[in-house]
Amino acid sequence: MTQQSPDPKNEPMKIGVIHAEPSRRGAHFAPAAEQDKTNPPHQPSAPAASEATPDENTGGRKKIAAIVVGAVALVYLGGVILWSNVFMPNTKVNGVDVSFKSPASLASESESHLKDYTLNVDGGDVSLVITQPDVNLAIDYDSYAAEAMSKVVPWTWPVVIFTGSDVKIEAPISYDDDKLTTLVKGMVDKHNATATPSTDATASFNAETGKFELVKESIGTVWDEGVVKRLVTEALSSDARQLQLADNAVAHPNVSSTDARLAQAISQANDYLMATQSLVANKAEVYSVGAADISQWVKFGSDLSVTVDAAAITGWANDVLAPKLDTIGTTRTYTRSDGKQITVEGGTYGWSVDGEALGKTLAQNIQASRASTVEVPWLETAAVWLPGGAEWGNRYIDCDLSEQYARLYDESGNVIWESSFVSGDISEDRGTPEGVWSITGSMGRNQTLKGLDENGDGEPDYESHVAYWMPFVGNLVAFHDADWRSSFGGSIYMTNGSHGCVNLPVGAAAELYELTHVGEVVVAHY
Repeated sequence: MTQQSPDPKNEPMKIGVIHAEPSRRGAHFAPAAEQDKTNPPHQPSAPAASEATPDENTGGRKKIAAIVVGAVALVYLGGVILWSNVFMPNTKVNGVDVSFKSPASLASESESHLKDYTLNVDGGDVSLVITQPDVNLAIDYDSYAAEAMSKVVPWTWPVVIFTGSDVKIEAPISYDDDKLTTLVKGMVDKHNATATPSTDATASFNAETGKFELVKESIGTVWDEGVVKRLVTEALSSDARQLQLADNAVAHPNVSSTDARLAQAISQANDYLMATQSLVANKAEVYSVGAADISQWVKFGSDLSVTVDAAAITGWANDVLAPKLDTIGTTRTYTRSDGKQITVEGGTYGWSVDGEALGKTLAQNIQASRASTVEVPWLETAAVWLPGGAEWGNRYIDCDLSEQYARLYDESGNVIWESSFVSGDISEDRGTPEGVWSITGSMGRNQTLKGLDENGDGEPDYESHVAYWMPFVGNLVAFHDADWRSSFGGSIYMTNGSHGCVNLPVGAAAELYELTHVGEVVVAHY
């Protein structure tokens, strides 16, 4: 019997999920998770040999980038090497285009035109032309070119070849300094002959405000020779052909109005001006030293130090104050006890300011910014300070040359001695000196008077013995006895007078000698 296979056409189709039944022999199916590990349900099939993976694409791109970077680096480094030895495009040295030139080429070209080099210095009103032979100019162009190349930064060549650069250097030059100095000096002196100097800022006393005030500096047109020489030297070093001199050559002030030292100096000086001084004589103010006076004694040093000039104060005391206060030799007018009004001038008796002592005191007070009242110091003094009057008081010897009569007044104004006399011979121009005098320390007894050798015989013209010697003009003119005369007074002095002394009768001379003393005031007048 032949078996027939089932006819698929006759087999009914089943649609749905196929459920596997567990094995009847005790075997079991793995859980779904384990099934995934052993046989992932959706594992992709192996790619074809001709297809590239994403990792392979990334690696390719990195290789290309590396090649490009390498190429750029090589170009950059090549440029660095190249432009380390050759000047880049658009490069200038002191304004001269040196593009694509080597330092050796630059040095050679520069050397070739040194002999034709000319520097034209123009100052407007004056000019100067300097050639290579004028100053024996020599330039180390190898060093010049090497320094120029050292100023170029080859690492920046990608930018610099487009933007360009202008290198500024000074050439290592040598020249005859004496010749250059002579040329520059001649030009500067010619310009300065008509130029206006600059002035420093300073301080000036303002009489209206009574203070020192700032005076600003001014810029003139005078050139500074040292500055001009430096500019010329720089022009030579930079291979320049033109140099224009103007404000760049001016000698500027040393002190500006913004200098703090000047402000401090003005402040200090104004402190000095506040030290007013009241000068007192005979208990009365005779002069007030104010800011205007002090301003003349305040000195500003070149270093802006401020001092008080004691020597200047002394000069002021002697030349300005003394004529106002001194009475020695001045004209005095007084009325004698008998009512006669007398005017006398000259002599050595009176008041005389000690300018040196006063200058020292005032300088110390002013430097300490100390206002003070100062007693005027004197070299010479009288009984009272009474300018123009009888400063000797009531006691004195009145020697009336017109009357040829002398009187000694006591402290009460009473005549305690009097006598006729014979004074100096006016016909021989030997008249007794007028003035207010005093008996000197040479007063004494028994003197021998010797005259001058006016006749030229080698001997004194006269020798006379006197018992009483009371000098009042040095030790030359004195009251003394004259026993060789028989009469006194009247007009004897006009033609037969003495050699200048006041001749007295012996008795009168003896009396006066007992009554008078060293320092006694003598007023000799007509």
